[in-house]
Order: sequence, then structure tokens, then C-alpha cells
Amino acid sequence: MGAKVMYTTIDSVYFKNMLIGAYQLFQQKYEILNQLNVFPVPDGDTGNNMLNTLKSMYSMIADVDPSEPIGIMAEKASAGAIMGARGNSGVILSQIIHGISRGLHGKTTASCGQMSKAFQYGILYAYRSVTKPVEGTILSVARGIAKGTREVIRTETDFSKILEASITCGNEALAKTPEQLQILKDANVVDAGGQGLIFFLMGCLNGLTGKVEKIDIEVKPVISRLEAKGEQFSIEYPYCTEFIISPCKLPAKEVRKRLEAWGESMIVAEGDNLIKVHIHAQRPGHVLDMAADWGTLHDIKCDNMIDQFHKNKDKQKVIAKKKLGVLAVVSGNGWKELYEKLHCDVISGGQSMNPSVQEISLGIENGHYEKYIVLPNNKNIILAAQQLQKMLGDKVNIIPSSNPMEGLAAAMEFSEDASVEENMENMSDRMKEIHSASITTAVRDSVVGKTVIHKDDYMGLVKDHEVVATNDLHDCLEKTIGNITTENTEIITVYYGDELTEERCNKEIELVQKDYPDLTFEIYNGGQPLYPMLLSAE
Repeated sequence: MGAKVMYTTIDSVYFKNMLIGAYQLFQQKYEILNQLNVFPVPDGDTGNNMLNTLKSMYSMIADVDPSEPIGIMAEKASAGAIMGARGNSGVILSQIIHGISRGLHGKTTASCGQMSKAFQYGILYAYRSVTKPVEGTILSVARGIAKGTREVIRTETDFSKILEASITCGNEALAKTPEQLQILKDANVVDAGGQGLIFFLMGCLNGLTGKVEKIDIEVKPVISRLEAKGEQFSIEYPYCTEFIISPCKLPAKEVRKRLEAWGESMIVAEGDNLIKVHIHAQRPGHVLDMAADWGTLHDIKCDNMIDQFHKNKDKQKVIAKKKLGVLAVVSGNGWKELYEKLHCDVISGGQSMNPSVQEISLGIENGHYEKYIVLPNNKNIILAAQQLQKMLGDKVNIIPSSNPMEGLAAAMEFSEDASVEENMENMSDRMKEIHSASITTAVRDSVVGKTVIHKDDYMGLVKDHEVVATNDLHDCLEKTIGNITTENTEIITVYYGDELTEERCNKEIELVQKDYPDLTFEIYNGGQPLYPMLLSAE
């Protein structure tokens, strides 16, 4: 019987295997997370979102040489996860990986204590990504892990034991989520995102201890290499930094060793009493600070290659971009046409198909405007849009529309002659004036609040109202309209989905009009999947 392996020092080989282990476990378990959806609606996508986030992460580390420092491996994993993040759970997971990356930054290998601290950073970054953390979610599980492992982190030197303790503490915190969030208790499920975090840690443990298989599928890196001034570069390391150290206290070999964790495409050339350095850096100021300790700096040059890349692209463009426009995320050809008639740029996405940060970014990069007001049109896309806003600054502004009806109302108020601030205020105010609802079908038996739901029932969902559940579409529509109307309501707009014909929709509306003779009904083809009808009242 062989000696037990102790994982006291984690290098890039171990770390890469940990991340691959997490990706592989999600490939096996993601459907479990989808089924933990609170509502029995046909769009449970927590598992898909977290899996696709990890797939994007994997795309950036698949071909990285294991001899690279662990800090470089972690940075590439972080970049892939962030740009590929989908949905709230995917964005939070990407921030956990980003925090781990920050904790490992600049390191060649990591001790057990350093790895533990890096994972604690991951939890901290996850909390920072959410403006208003809610108890009973993935964040509660993350906090339970952080709190429960404090003691073992102080004494344990084997990182596999830290992961085991984290999984145990995580499961204990996960079991408490139904008591922290009533909606979970009513549905008799634990939080899907929290369960996903446990799967992530279990996968990392599998990878660390050698329980990983070779991945045969080819995945293209989510972040492509660009070219400026004849040089290829990655947007992770956009600053082309050059300088001469003369005289230099260190030999070229030592300079190369100390800088290798801080960038890529590095060239260190030794001359007569001088050393010339070329490096693509993420933090050029830090590189220069380090170099200043080794000698006197000369001929310092630092170019932002992303700026140069965009200048080159702009020269090739014939049509100039307008100053300000709207980008809407929608699903269904009918919705696409409705938004495009209002001169909005549109990207595909919605329930069960949340776009990644990268996809939203490409929509902006390839769009018709310099700056955008983004309409996510889904509460599970808002966090990804906010992630992009952190990266692009004032180029992105967000109206947090939670469905396409709210977004359409906001888009109607947009004026290209108004400022960003004026548009944001007017669009937000208009969005608040409508009441919206959705009708879908149940994928399983369930109980939500006081409502007993049977598989294949029609469900009417309205914010701050009990779920309407019935096996008859007309009955569901009638009761749902009752939940979104007030004495001041004048117009009900119905958008029918891809599973409902225009003839059937008209027939249902004719029947409902008899009960609401004072209301005007308007009907549009939304073409959205999964939801036979979406409604707005104003």
C-alpha cells in the first residue's frame, strides 16, 4: 500500500486539474441544478449557466502549458469565466474564480495556506458582485464555508483536507437555505446556486486527487487573440510595456524569472551593462515598480494595444457610429421586430438562454452606437450586464428591465436628442408604469405558497401575487388579467409565443373581453419560446 499523498504545495498542474475536475463534474450534474428551480416552469437554467461559465473558463486553460506559474493559469481561468459568465449563478461563480485568481496573482506555486486564502478571496469577490445579497442563496452557502473552515485553515497543511472541510461546511449551510428563504421551503428544494458551489468544490477535490478524465471535445478560447502594430496580444494583457534597465543589479535570467508571472510575450535581452525588457502586462505600473528596484529605468514606453486595435478597426469602417442607442436582449422573432422598429440593437437571449458577458460585449462592439442603454429584459441577465458595465465603464448604462414588456415600454421613451441621464430617468419612470405577467406550463407537480400545481397546468405569474394554476388556458388568462389590472387600467397587450397560433390567441382574447368590456386588447406575435402568452397592462 503506497504512502498517502499530501497536497501541501499546489502548482499549475494540480490547479489546472482542479478546474478541469470542476468542469467535468458539472457536465455530469448540471441537470440536477436545473431541476432545483423554485418554480416548476420549463426554464430552469442554473445548471446550464454554471456549466457554460466553466466551459468558457476551460477554453482559456485547455492549452496552457502546465509549467506556467499558477498565477498565470489562474488569470486565464478568471478571464474565461468572467467573459463566459451567464445568468446570476454563472456571474457569481465567475467572481469566485476571479477572487481565487487575485489571491494567486504573481505566484509560481501556492502553499496550502495561500490556496486557502485565495479561495477565501473568491468568496469575498462573490459577495462584492451582488449589490443586495439575499439569505438562502449561493452567497449564504459561500459564507457558511468561509466561517466553518476558519479553524481548519489555521492548522491544516494538506489542501485536500481543506476542500473536504469546505464541502462539509457547505452542505451544512446548503441544508439551511430553505429555512432562510421561504420560497425554497414552499417548493421543498435547496438553493440551486448553492448546490452548484458544492459541486464546484467537489470537482476541484476530484481534480486535485487525480479523479479526472481527458476531455476530447475541442473548445475555442472565449477570448481571442487580437493584433495591433503587427503584434498578437490577449485582452488579458493589453499593455505593451518596454524599458531599459541600466545599470541593472540582476542578471537577465533572474529578471526573466521575476517577471514571468506578470505578463506574456516577454523578451529579456542583455547588452553591455543593460537589460532591455518587452512584456505584455496587465498591470504595467507594477512591472515598472519592480524593475525600478533593480536599477535605473530608461526609454520607458507603454501602449494600450486595445486602443490601437480599435483605431485600426475604426479606419476600416465606413459607417460612423451614432452617439447613444439602446441594446435589448430578447427571444423570439416577433420581439426582435418590435424592438428593431424602435431602432434598438438586439441580441438573442432570455429565459433558458441567458447570453454571456462576452456575447453582450460583442453586441455592443458590433452595434450602431458608441454608448448604450442596455435592457436585459430578464432578472437573470442583469448581473451579467452589470459585470460588463464594470469593464466598459460609461459606455454601458443599464435599465434593469426584468421582462421584454418592461423593456419595450422603456424603449418607447428613448430619445436620441436627450442625454444619457435624461433617457435613463424617463425610461425608468415609464417602465414602472406598466404591470406585466407571464403564462407558462408546469413541468412537474409542485406547491408554491398556497397554490398546488400539477404537471402540465397553465400557470399565471405576476409579481406579488399568488401563482395562478389551472388546466385551462382561458381560466388562467382570465385570472392572470385580474391580477395585473386596476381601476385605472385601459389597455392590455398580449404577446403570443411560438407554441400558440394567432387564431387560438384571438379566440382566447374574444372570450376574455366579455368579462373585461371596458378594456382595450392589443395582440402581437412575440414568438417567444416556453411562454404561450406574455401580457402587460397600462
